[in-house]
Amino acid sequence: MKFETETEIPVSDPVRLMSVFMTHIEEEHDLRFDQEKDGARSLEQDGFLIRFKPAPQGLYIRIAGPSESAFVFFKEEISEIVKEIDRTAAVNIRWSKELSETGKLPPNFKVLTLKESVCLFEGMQRLTLTHEDIRHFVSEDVHVRMMMPADPRRSAVWPRMGANGAPVWPRGEDKLHARFVTLRSVREAECEVDVDIACHDGGLVSDWALQAKPGQTVGMMGPIGSARLKFSQNLFLAADGTGLGMIARLLETAPDEATGNVVVAVPADFDVTAYFPKTRLNIITVDPEKFEQEVFDVAVDLTAPGKTGYAFFAGEFQNAQELRKMFKGRLGLDKNTQLSTAYWRRGVPGHGS
Repeated sequence: MKFETETEIPVSDPVRLMSVFMTHIEEEHDLRFDQEKDGARSLEQDGFLIRFKPAPQGLYIRIAGPSESAFVFFKEEISEIVKEIDRTAAVNIRWSKELSETGKLPPNFKVLTLKESVCLFEGMQRLTLTHEDIRHFVSEDVHVRMMMPADPRRSAVWPRMGANGAPVWPRGEDKLHARFVTLRSVREAECEVDVDIACHDGGLVSDWALQAKPGQTVGMMGPIGSARLKFSQNLFLAADGTGLGMIARLLETAPDEATGNVVVAVPADFDVTAYFPKTRLNIITVDPEKFEQEVFDVAVDLTAPGKTGYAFFAGEFQNAQELRKMFKGRLGLDKNTQLSTAYWRRGVPGHGS
């Protein structure tokens, strides 16, 4: 693993803190830790390793992985969890080999300029954004946190790094609204990225996408989250509009001989085959207005125990919960052969930092 860092958080009950970390990660990310002989707990996923171990003076944490960009997100999540138990301990976290500078912009942060906003179909807007240097977006990781002022009338005040390795977000009138989105494509030679935004009434990011003019700017932190499809036979991939870009990125990594089904929420008159890379997988479209109600039954019809080799879903929280249970229970898939993740939750606004 190319990058690694470690810390020891001084808390009076490291076993309790370790339990809180594991519960949070297992519930939020549907991942499970392995127990080691020395009492440590470790988790390895998509080339990243996180290890917790109670120590005499607190809780030891080690993070390792191929992408330094992801460390900013990991450290922020760790800081927020520690803060719930011991605010002073959270502020005093110090990581080894820390490359970010206190008071500076996060190392994985850039301000991008809108070049063009185009409607792909009703409810889906493509943003083409530019920056003079987008090299760190050229990666197997595909998710970025897009941010803008929560009050559109205000000029942006961007996050700055704290000494504990986590971003310090502006508060009050300068508060930012942030939402994770997927990089649909990255064109390093042209210094451009495309981001497809699923729009909905009252969404700050989607309202911005619909109304923004060339030359306006947004903050972008990342990337994180791999889009590698390691399996080739009997695949089941499904997503609503928020996960459409992720499905496209997964298909780009699929072996040429890959077979299976793709179920996506797009209008019947949209040429989805032009949106996706060339594939042998069968593509089924569902009316976006009916997708949440129908996707579970469609998934049951198109999968079978002992036959489906890999299953993936991205979309609304309740759909993700139901499909994860089906993938694991009825299909018997494990953490390496299924992933069902919530990209949004009905009735809950996007992440605000």
